[in-house]
Amino acid sequence: MISLLIQALSGLGMFLFGMLYMELALKKSAGVRFKSWVKNSTSTTIKSLSTGAVATALLQSSSVVILMTLSFVSASMITLHSGIAVIFGSNVGTTVTAWIVATLGFKVQIEAFALPMIGVGGLLLISNISHKKVTTVAKVLVGFGLLFLGLEIMKTAIESLAGTIDLSKFSNFPLIAFVGVGFVLTAVIQSSSAATAIVLSALYVHILSFEQAAAMVIGTNIGTTVTALLGAIGGIPDKKRVAVAHFIFNLITAVVGFLLIPILTHFLMRVVGLHNDPIIALALFHTLFNILGVVLLLPFIPLMAKYLKKLFIQTEPVPTRYIHMVDPKLHETAFVALRDEVNNLFVKTMKFALLLANIRISDVFGEKYDVKKIVELNREEIEFNYKKAYASIKEIEIKIFEFVAILNQQELTPEERQNLEMLLSSVRESVYAAKILKDVKNNINEFSESDNEELLLLYDSIRKNLVYAILIYINYMEEEWSFEKCVEKFTKAEEENKQIMKEATFSISKKGINEKKVVSLLNTNRSVFIASQALFKASKSVSLHFPLED
Repeated sequence: MISLLIQALSGLGMFLFGMLYMELALKKSAGVRFKSWVKNSTSTTIKSLSTGAVATALLQSSSVVILMTLSFVSASMITLHSGIAVIFGSNVGTTVTAWIVATLGFKVQIEAFALPMIGVGGLLLISNISHKKVTTVAKVLVGFGLLFLGLEIMKTAIESLAGTIDLSKFSNFPLIAFVGVGFVLTAVIQSSSAATAIVLSALYVHILSFEQAAAMVIGTNIGTTVTALLGAIGGIPDKKRVAVAHFIFNLITAVVGFLLIPILTHFLMRVVGLHNDPIIALALFHTLFNILGVVLLLPFIPLMAKYLKKLFIQTEPVPTRYIHMVDPKLHETAFVALRDEVNNLFVKTMKFALLLANIRISDVFGEKYDVKKIVELNREEIEFNYKKAYASIKEIEIKIFEFVAILNQQELTPEERQNLEMLLSSVRESVYAAKILKDVKNNINEFSESDNEELLLLYDSIRKNLVYAILIYINYMEEEWSFEKCVEKFTKAEEENKQIMKEATFSISKKGINEKKVVSLLNTNRSVFIASQALFKASKSVSLHFPLED
């Protein structure tokens, strides 16, 4: 008994390996052109349906086609409507595997073709033929051969097991139980084709009656949805909607197929005359109820897509803080919101600048440290997604300009238009400062990792100047200093910056610092200073007493 179970599992393992090996060879061979064909053949519902069926038949795996469809929908390459139709088609296409197994696996002497296929494929693979098509054909031959050899081993083991099983016990089980067994089997082994092969083998050796086998095949159809549902986890809403559509289709098809088991059994056995060939009858049953499901649900794809759109609603985070909450047509309140948004962008840019310079925000905006202390406390490189942070700043800029475009259409006084231009100027300067600093981030990190003391001192001097400039703006915003005092302080920062330039130039010849490093440092210093100037210009339009905390 145990040895027969091991033999059956070994046959299943060989079947699955053969199918996977063949699937990988076909998928690799298909490559970009195949994916492009799938993507471009979805302009209509019928095309999408046909594409799903043909792709699944060619790749011999509905799971691959379903996951491919999910990824195309996720990348917005095909629409939700088309994705659902492709999924419907893949369910019809997957029945081709059942036909191959039913006809070749049970009608032909397997050794007559399986072993020669493995032999020819193996010889081609070791012959060092580099031609891609030959290698693909060889792998497909090996995969097919192993698939059928595994089926033969599994079938023989199940046939032997049948003699040790009391078949009368199964007759007491309701048909719905066999649907559950088919579902669990497919969900566990993640292959409806393998599960169908097991059902066909059990039917072949009379462990199952035709109705019981039909119920199990229905269960395998529902089991395939597990792969799609798992593949949709963490995806965009449309990806999840396609997976749910796949589940709905298979569930409804399963219910219809289950209710029609008596009618379809009578039709296949009596009308078609397949009572002596239950294997072909089961393959035909598998095809019929899937086609019936498509016929029933195809007209409802638009309605299904419409209602699925209401599921998995993803609320996009709003980049702005103020302007999205007011109507730009009400220009009195719109100006207040706009001014606050511009201030928000300015503060965001200052914090961005600090992080780029490897300075913790809390040490500048929270604690009242002096410049030297702040730089001393921040020796480590700060890891953060500066590209994403810059993209957020750019997004706010775009939203502000969209808001202003509507605001400009209102009747504004000359003074309001002047204020509007000042605010937009502040936006441009803030974003300009962020861009300049973003472009030298790699240089800044390189300096922070240097083991040259002179270079580290110059790097710290650059950071001190940036922190000093930002502290000027903070004091101005908190109304600690007048604008005149800020101008005075900024002039002092300019003088200190010139001193850094002199020291760096001196270092080239006197202190043995690599010339390229010094040039890079001078460029970085200049960029940081230009960014500080841009922020200084931007600060002219900011409001006093503006909250600096997020």
